[in-house]
Amino acid sequence: MSAPLGLYVHVPFCTVKCSYCDFNSYAGIEDMQSAWLEAALREITLWSPSVVEREITSIFIGGGTPSLLEGESIQRLLYHARSRLRIAGDAEVTLEANPESVQLERLQAYRAAGVNRVSMGVQSLHAAELVFLDRIHSADRAEAAFSDTRRAGFDNVNVDLIYGLPGQSLESWQDTLERVIAWRDRQDMQDRQDRQDSGPDHLSCYALTVEAGTPLAARVAAGRVIEADPDRVADIADWTAQRLSEAGYEHYETSNYARRGRQCLHNLTYWRNQEYLAIGPGAHGFVDGVRYQVVRSPRLYIDRVAAAQAEPLLVDLPSPAIEAAERVSEWDHLIDTLTSGLRLMEGVELASLPSLAERLRPTIDWAVANGLAQEHRGRLSLSKRGHAVANEVFVRLLEVEPPPDAY
Repeated sequence: MSAPLGLYVHVPFCTVKCSYCDFNSYAGIEDMQSAWLEAALREITLWSPSVVEREITSIFIGGGTPSLLEGESIQRLLYHARSRLRIAGDAEVTLEANPESVQLERLQAYRAAGVNRVSMGVQSLHAAELVFLDRIHSADRAEAAFSDTRRAGFDNVNVDLIYGLPGQSLESWQDTLERVIAWRDRQDMQDRQDRQDSGPDHLSCYALTVEAGTPLAARVAAGRVIEADPDRVADIADWTAQRLSEAGYEHYETSNYARRGRQCLHNLTYWRNQEYLAIGPGAHGFVDGVRYQVVRSPRLYIDRVAAAQAEPLLVDLPSPAIEAAERVSEWDHLIDTLTSGLRLMEGVELASLPSLAERLRPTIDWAVANGLAQEHRGRLSLSKRGHAVANEVFVRLLEVEPPPDAY
């Protein structure tokens, strides 16, 4: 039987483009929503014959801000996916949301359409930090939005938070995190002793990264913003892991924490270097050993799908909106498996790697000897210190010369 797939759908619409964000999102193009949806439905149809035998075990509707879409749009999208693809009955279906665009009626419509997980971008509960990040919600609005997800019937909710902002104190971050893990449905405020009745089911806690090409990167380059001290960022990360462990969350990936059984199945597909179908402008997919990228421009995406006109590619793929594709070599797949899998606390099973992995043995031994990694029962994983400086390990892996016949 063919291996299962994930499905990623990219929604490019945003109310405001945040200065730190390098995702393919745009403000002020709401008039394209209907045309985008028709193109996305058409792209699913075009892919269907190629992947219909493979079960879709997770769907992630990301962006952008998918919660800007009306419930009817999500209903059409998921109905069409189920009619053209083999969607597992218990598939995890995630929709990304921002607090300012969350509406109870929309959430109820998403839930009725089959969405069973919401991922909300909160980032901070401090007004000055929200202004710095160009977020347009308040702390109260974020809490109310979380409450609405519970009222709409969602029992699997993630909250994204960002730490390591310039000038941010440990105390400021602690205040945000403590308040978030104490959140409850405001309609269900009875006093309970079980702390796990409160807070999100999953937390993604990211250190702020200055991505090239963003307005934030320009401000850093001009000296208008000074990046946070790395030692302070490391202190925040250490405290976060300890506090969330005490609160009942499993630290299962470098930046991700979950209640029991609430790990993000779709993101595990990425971290385990498994395959996934991706549609929508700027989406990146990995199907049948081929990695591909859809054209970034929403207008060009819509036009290409409508006209069924594709650019010539070295690999034949069914969507006319794909602008780049390459077949992944065994060596590149190995490196991808390690650099993604080592982000997970479970690490990577060495026996599952091809014989080419022996070429990496000196680098693996270096990481173990320097306390950055450990081998246990046939699995390689990063140590606590290794997760803090993971890029140092990944860079060394990427520097290993592949064998002459690897490509």
